[in-house]
Amino acid sequence: MFKEYADFMTAREAMDALGIGKNLMYRLLNNGEIKAVRVGGKVWRISRKSLVEYAKSRTN
Repeated sequence: MFKEYADFMTAREAMDALGIGKNLMYRLLNNGEIKAVRVGGKVWRISRKSLVEYAKSRTN
């Protein structure tokens, strides 16, 4: 799942991978529903593993 994406991606890449919009992506990041880190206080970096975990949690 998501094998065509890098191990770590930007919020835009994660949005594309999940097929969701900007508002939902940032809500999920800010609420901690998708685990991610902020680099330099601004840029989100999301691991592919976090996306897989989120996607699996939504299908159960």
